[in-house]
Amino acid sequence: MTCGFRAAAVTIAFWLVPLALRVFAGGLGCNDEVWVVHLVPAALLAYRWGVRGALAAALVTIVTISAASLSMKDAGDLPVMGLIVGVALFTGLLFERKRNKEAELCETVNELEQLVITDPLTGVYNRRYLFERLQAEVARGRRYNISVSVVMLDLDGFKAYNDKYGHLAGDVLLQNVAKAIRKALRQEDVVVRYGGDEFAVILTGADARSAMITAERLRNTVKSTGVSMSLGVVTYPQDGTTAEELLRRADYYLLAAKAAGKDRVYALQG
Repeated sequence: MTCGFRAAAVTIAFWLVPLALRVFAGGLGCNDEVWVVHLVPAALLAYRWGVRGALAAALVTIVTISAASLSMKDAGDLPVMGLIVGVALFTGLLFERKRNKEAELCETVNELEQLVITDPLTGVYNRRYLFERLQAEVARGRRYNISVSVVMLDLDGFKAYNDKYGHLAGDVLLQNVAKAIRKALRQEDVVVRYGGDEFAVILTGADARSAMITAERLRNTVKSTGVSMSLGVVTYPQDGTTAEELLRRADYYLLAAKAAGKDRVYALQG
């Protein structure tokens, strides 16, 4: 707050100095050109606040110079006033243009970053993002002593589905499955297309019991799309203490669910 008052005081002083020179020190040879000193605070305020700052700077300049001109019955300051107002507005427009360009660039960068970590077919995250995010979640779990669970999901009989209905129909099925998975989860959970017809889910803060409940809900939800799936569930730290260990164990449990007859959830306690 002190810095804000100091900046305001300095800015006001810049406008008051030429006024004081004009009113009280006219005998020192100061003439109309003294108002050009207003260019500095007007330009600074405009560059900091954009068009809004330019209008404020212009208003203060007009009021200040007009008050002095009226008190001295002199209209010769109008050209200088116009110059200062014009510089303030021009500077403000430059700032607005610069800020808009920066915002557009930032938005473009964000869109590109999102494309890099998103699966183009299903719209969920891709495998590249999975490992980075799981590493971060495991580190957070270790720091705060909280659980993190991973569910690996694979559609049953997807190859036969593709052979029967075609790859375009298979793509539509994958899209519907991804939507069903996303709908059955919390906002903070992470859905990833691991590859082909295999998905992975990071359940943040979920222990083994709640992860099993969520996995069963996912299995039943996906059935509404017309296909069953097998699931493997692991939880940090009992199933692994690193992202690599958790993913490897989840994939192993998924294969165990397939071998046990498919359309089921498999975990260490199961």
